[in-house]
Amino acid sequence: MKATYLANKGKNTPFDKRSPFIYEVLDKYNNEAENQSVNNYSKILIVDDDADLRETLNDILVQEGYKTTIAQTGKEAIKVSKKEAFNVAIIDIKLPDIKGTNLLNTLKKLNPHLIGIIITGYPSLENAVQSLNSGADGYIVKPFKPFRLLEQIKEQLERRQKANWENILSKTGLSVNEAKVYLSLAIEGCSEARKLCMSSGVPRTKTYAALKKLAQRELVHEVPGGTQRFSIATPSSAFSNFVQGWKKELSEQAKNLIEFENAIKTIESIQKEKQTAKHSTMQKEDVWSIEQAEEIALLTSEILSNAKVSVCLVTTEIGLAFFHKNYGKILDDLAEKGVTIQIKVPIESSNKSFVHELKYVYKVENMQVAVPIFLLIVDKNNLLLASLRKDDHKTFWDKELMLFSQGGTLSSFVASLMGFDKTAE
Repeated sequence: MKATYLANKGKNTPFDKRSPFIYEVLDKYNNEAENQSVNNYSKILIVDDDADLRETLNDILVQEGYKTTIAQTGKEAIKVSKKEAFNVAIIDIKLPDIKGTNLLNTLKKLNPHLIGIIITGYPSLENAVQSLNSGADGYIVKPFKPFRLLEQIKEQLERRQKANWENILSKTGLSVNEAKVYLSLAIEGCSEARKLCMSSGVPRTKTYAALKKLAQRELVHEVPGGTQRFSIATPSSAFSNFVQGWKKELSEQAKNLIEFENAIKTIESIQKEKQTAKHSTMQKEDVWSIEQAEEIALLTSEILSNAKVSVCLVTTEIGLAFFHKNYGKILDDLAEKGVTIQIKVPIESSNKSFVHELKYVYKVENMQVAVPIFLLIVDKNNLLLASLRKDDHKTFWDKELMLFSQGGTLSSFVASLMGFDKTAE
């Protein structure tokens, strides 16, 4: 579905002179909309650990005019999704580091408008239910013919585009039914009310009521002839007054926004000056809670991988064994780069030889840890804190909850409290 009509840019109008800032924004939006309508492309993220399938899907979608990005793991998918907003995500339900349904749930939190399509080679009622619960918009079983996937993508994009247009039209004062009937008439062309009722999904009596309202606003005309048919007026003319009024309102809002931002900067500079003068030491720092073991593991891996100066760990004997098993490769790579790795853990006869080996690469100190805790401080800027299961070697996190702080104040304080202040510099 292509956007056929765009608002006139209105060059050389009083609005253009009054607010170049907001006009630049509108110009940019119009250019992007024109490019998308001509090229008919959307951004699609492909997440699959099967290289052959991944590349095949990529080639097919590129040939269809879509812009694609590929990812082999859930971690890669989350990383690219934080940098770029995608229209569609095609996700294999079975990935090496996370369930496809859990990944989709995470990506939907980053982008609520994302269309998610789950691919599975193991069709089952459980997988279908999990896909729906994760917010999947489509579900396809391998092996499948490419055109079936392309049909799903096109159908979902058209449905989302139509819903978006209905939402935009509602801002002009149209009701939901009026917006649906108007769009159906625009897409179908000159039509009878009966046909519009079927294509829009609006009951016949409400379709007639909507057409009457649209005609009163001169958005729709009744076509002369024996059969009662309707057609839309030229949208750029029909909505001209509304567009110009909205631009004027946006111009005033942009002006107020700029003044507000300048006021904030001035107030902030005054506040900093007063705090410095009075030697104020009160600061606010956010602490985040992360749930689900997969997300905790991904965050831990990401924070560790980005370490530049130091990694400080306090945990139990079991915690150290599990942590080194899952993140030892990352720690070794960091140590080779010169990152200081310091670990405080109870050293007993049961882990003495293991700790002895670690001391060749890391700084390991004996510390009696009374509670099953996992405390990780990276670069004195990132702090991760979680409780561990006491006696289960197969799992790590207790209750699947971790606290995460990023900012430095809390991290530096706890590092100092644990005796990392000198050795972790």
